Amino acid sequence: MELLKYFFTNKAYLPDGLPGKLFSPLHIIVAIILTIAVPTLAILSRRLDKKKLKTIFIVLWAFLVIYEVAKITWESVTNPYGFEVTGILPLYLCSIFMYVMPFVLFTKEDGFLYKMGCSYLCTYNLVGGLVNFVYPANVLSNYSCISFAGFHTLIYHGSMVYIALTLMITGKYKLTNIKEALYGFIPLVVVSIPANIINFIYKCSYMFFRGGYVFDPIYNAMPEVCYIILVYVAYLLLPFIFYGPVWIYKKLKK
Repeated sequence: MELLKYFFTNKAYLPDGLPGKLFSPLHIIVAIILTIAVPTLAILSRRLDKKKLKTIFIVLWAFLVIYEVAKITWESVTNPYGFEVTGILPLYLCSIFMYVMPFVLFTKEDGFLYKMGCSYLCTYNLVGGLVNFVYPANVLSNYSCISFAGFHTLIYHGSMVYIALTLMITGKYKLTNIKEALYGFIPLVVVSIPANIINFIYKCSYMFFRGGYVFDPIYNAMPEVCYIILVYVAYLLLPFIFYGPVWIYKKLKK
């Protein structure tokens, strides 16, 4: 009842010791449930026909876009500091999910845009979603998982993982063409441009281009330009972790 009482309360007014925050017993239980439920739903989705699956994807995407706008609006209105540019803009790695989904939903499956969207969803998007299953520090450091913001991060990242797994399990996208490992890097670069502009104007770190969390020691140990280049290189190489083993297996089999 206490959690429901504070369900729509901004982090600035929350009392200490609320259950459901990062690594609390309640958060761990919810994370375990998600870890079991999301892959199970993806496996069950194999039985759905193409039309039903597309409808589910469209509904999920539309709901999450509306939820994202509602969350930004709610947090800005209830925040005593107003609209906080440094952390509330949808310029995170996981935010790109919303921008590439239309390519997957509304373009031809053998086209470049479809493959670009799928490449992003099945690599960067999957990693981002899974990390937030385990360590959703950006939200649950301040909110309980049983809250408006907590529900948002759980549903959003759970949907990211569900869609990526479903694309691969149903065969709607296969990690077989290693050249397509570079496709998902394109939307990342596009979004990184406004992200870095905001980063340098407001001294924040969208997409980890100015450190953050475990990346702070690396950021502090080198010139900023070198660190940014390093992050771009790391992002460029990340998809090969997914495409590489499939490519090697095909070569060995041949």
